[in-house]
Amino acid sequence: MKKVLLIFLITAISCSGIESIEPLDENVLNQSFETENGFKTLKGIYEQNNQPMVVNLWATWCTPCLEEMPFFETAHRKYGGKIDFIGINISDSPTRAKQRAEELHISYLLGKDPDGSFTKSLKAIGLPVTAFFNAEGKLSTVHQGPISQETLDKSIMELLDA
Repeated sequence: MKKVLLIFLITAISCSGIESIEPLDENVLNQSFETENGFKTLKGIYEQNNQPMVVNLWATWCTPCLEEMPFFETAHRKYGGKIDFIGINISDSPTRAKQRAEELHISYLLGKDPDGSFTKSLKAIGLPVTAFFNAEGKLSTVHQGPISQETLDKSIMELLDA
């Protein structure tokens, strides 16, 4: 019974759409993740482009993750010159992740984090998780759980106005 209750609580929290700013493990900016073009860090991406970043943590086994990915793709096509969009696949099959991204026609930067260190650094409970970094490269908000198109658009506008 305790296991069932624990699973329920984790599911409820991860699907609640909570936004928070907790003390961030500063290492999150320096952690490397693998892309098709080698290893990258969020700090390196920021230093290269000097613009806000939207970082989405996802997995193929996470239905809400797959449902929201088209929102990020639409936003990337609209704001890609002003904001960097990054999807980091967490603890998943690289083959399956690549296949899902192709099926969804994802064109923003994708990487993989096989050990889930980004979820630990962002103090995330479950997936999906979206982190918003402002124009100074600082974390402004962490949205835990599924994000709606409306909330994503609002958060993007806040990044662009800052």
